[in-house]
Amino acid sequence: MSEQLALGIGPEKSLRFDNFYTIAANRLLVNQLKLQAESEGEQWVLVHGTPESGRSHLLQASCHQAASHGFSASYFPLREFTDANPQALLEGTEQADLLCLDDLDVVIGRPQWEESLFHLYNRALLSGTALLLASRLPAAALACSLPDLHSRLKSFSVYQLTALSEEQRLEALMFRATGLGMELDRDVAEYLYHRAARNLATLFGILDQLDRESLRHQRSLTKPFVKSVLGW
Repeated sequence: MSEQLALGIGPEKSLRFDNFYTIAANRLLVNQLKLQAESEGEQWVLVHGTPESGRSHLLQASCHQAASHGFSASYFPLREFTDANPQALLEGTEQADLLCLDDLDVVIGRPQWEESLFHLYNRALLSGTALLLASRLPAAALACSLPDLHSRLKSFSVYQLTALSEEQRLEALMFRATGLGMELDRDVAEYLYHRAARNLATLFGILDQLDRESLRHQRSLTKPFVKSVLGW
């Protein structure tokens, strides 16, 4: 089945549910997002969590999940559009079956943005579009200047995304490597983790680089090989 991705920023192809490292505390949330993407779950969902907790991964995974089931989906990282005209940007977005808006908290407090989001909510209500929002803060803690928007946001089903512990980040790194078909021993994983920036986006980028180089040179991921590729 071909994917139907509507207008917006195309979600990264690699960000899907099957390569999201899901700890027990986040299992309910992930299951709910899968149901929503397949048009069988809740229509209004807001996910909040700290930076690096995986919010953006899950929103883009939801887009892929929806598209793989024949539904149209759009993804907008609002952080990249703070200087855009929100009315023009969001016009017609309610035509998607699933609309994912990332970094909601970045535009809250801006009157023009809040008004446009409020009107988008009303249009989505009429069209039946499912809305998936992600924010650093829960709906009740967002400092909305438009009371009507705040009340709408508080009507969403709110889920907290639990950030990974240090040990779980290491496990996530090894999980990602397995998904890429790479054999990453724990001692090499620990070496990478402690030498590189410990945010997962950077670590995953390093893994992609090592994957390409190991295939090109037909080498396994040993410490000497990692050092030679990364110049450490």
